[in-house]
Amino acid sequence: MAVMVEIMGVSLIMPLVKCDLQSTIEQQGMLASAGFLGVVLSSHAMGFLADTWGRVATLRYAMTFSAISSIVSAFSVNIWMLIVCRFLTGFFISGGQACVFSLCGEFHGNKSRVRHVTLLSCFMCVAMMYAPAVAIGILPMQFDASLFGMAISSWRIFLIADVSITVLALCGLFMLPETPKYQLVQGQMEEALQTLRNIYAQNSGRSGSDYPVKHLAQQSGGASLSSVHGFCDAVRLIWQQTVPLFYRSRVLQTLNICLIQFMIYGIAQGIFMWFPTILNELDKVSDQGSLLCTVLQGFSSAQNVPEDGVCLVAPPLGTYQVMITIGGAFTIIYLIFAYTIDLIGKRNLLIGWMVLTLICLVLLHYVTQFAMLVIALTLVMAIGNCGGVVSTMAMEFYPTQINAMGMCFIMMIGRLGAVVGSNLMGRLLFNSCEVTFWSLLGIVMVLTCMTFFLPDRARSKSISPTSSTTQINSK
Repeated sequence: MAVMVEIMGVSLIMPLVKCDLQSTIEQQGMLASAGFLGVVLSSHAMGFLADTWGRVATLRYAMTFSAISSIVSAFSVNIWMLIVCRFLTGFFISGGQACVFSLCGEFHGNKSRVRHVTLLSCFMCVAMMYAPAVAIGILPMQFDASLFGMAISSWRIFLIADVSITVLALCGLFMLPETPKYQLVQGQMEEALQTLRNIYAQNSGRSGSDYPVKHLAQQSGGASLSSVHGFCDAVRLIWQQTVPLFYRSRVLQTLNICLIQFMIYGIAQGIFMWFPTILNELDKVSDQGSLLCTVLQGFSSAQNVPEDGVCLVAPPLGTYQVMITIGGAFTIIYLIFAYTIDLIGKRNLLIGWMVLTLICLVLLHYVTQFAMLVIALTLVMAIGNCGGVVSTMAMEFYPTQINAMGMCFIMMIGRLGAVVGSNLMGRLLFNSCEVTFWSLLGIVMVLTCMTFFLPDRARSKSISPTSSTTQINSK
């Protein structure tokens, strides 16, 4: 949720930043993608640290530095400082999205893992309601004060308010132990058993000493950061953690998952970053019944700044209200995913949603009613929800010792798609709208075909411990 709020928050302040910091549409595109670029460049390192240093320890430091960068960005004096600070925020917060899937999955058994990891993705949709709600309360405010010679603007207060979710996440992380599966592959047998006893005590209300498992079978294959004594050791260990993703038994699946994530997030985030602007433009001509592409091709990026240099742009509150509604709809979609995914199957769920996306892409060429346009565009953008399901499939596919590295690697590729989408989608939609939507139609058709080849592991039946010794599967 913290990741989504930090990345999404930038799109909500675009109109205010455009006037306050005199940014061009190209600079706005760079600002929109700066956070994603930071995620791309740090994801591999975050996955390496999570697999060698620990999921919880990595997340604690990553979230701390992310909060600091985000607060500093609120005091940016020009557009380039804001772009750099948002890049650093994305750079540090990247572990919060990929590592947390491994963290959550390793605290659950085969029976409940898929459902809870899918529910975890639901919080990204909750963020889509939270951020616009905060924007409605803060962005319309006008301030007559200054700090260090810099005028206090509402968008600066908004960026600071967004950090609250990161702070709450940090509080939770300091109360959370390392996962027993990670401890097991690191050879920390007693620590893993003690963590399992604590979980048993919290879940059952009984004493940890009553936990029926007394010994754990030795596991191997985990790499530790303690073995690093220099730069060459670090590079060698990173290589050792990365190569297994491309073993002959995994290479085709890894490439397929990465390409799917790249295209899904490229489409979803590319549209999403310009969604407030698109809604604002549609709202201006809502009573004229215009086609979407007609409206977008008439968009002007010219700045209207008063002669005294004071920025008085009114935030599009109506657009934020629509986004809250969309966030609620996405939350319901994810809840449906979570409670039907075992019944329908992950692959079937993805294919069904992509078929719906294809239908909506066709409708966007012919629908003129404002409400129908918003619904169709929202459903196209909702293809991003499929990214969470694909991540769930990837989390099950990679074994524990490379799970975080695998998750961070595919999320890195997904966010790279988001960077490309954020930079290109605005220019394409506002200049070649018709061609862009027909091209997206073709891309989604390719995605539908690629989905047939995703790994869809059947849920294993849970086995109750019947002896004093048990083995935790590292898969």
